[in-house]
Amino acid sequence: MFSSKHYLPELHGIMKMFSNTFSVASAWIHLLAVDLFAGRQIFLDGLHHGVETRHSLILCLFVCPIGIFSHMVTKSLMLFQRKALTGKEDVTDLRTLS
Repeated sequence: MFSSKHYLPELHGIMKMFSNTFSVASAWIHLLAVDLFAGRQIFLDGLHHGVETRHSLILCLFVCPIGIFSHMVTKSLMLFQRKALTGKEDVTDLRTLS
């Protein structure tokens, strides 16, 4: 499976590993659990900071790393905009914006 000198798996080795039904099922459960855990963290962080998370959660459930990156970018932009408008990043100040 790791026939390259950099210890990276090759496609043939990965295909051989996932030819077993049990291997595919365990990998699927693992990926689903990681996606759900990351989605939960994104949601809770969005609640804490008052940041919109719907698009990041959808991306996270399909492609987890892109969803996490999307949340980081959205959070940074929202906090930057909030600080520019009010001078504060605290979520309790959101009531004064509306």
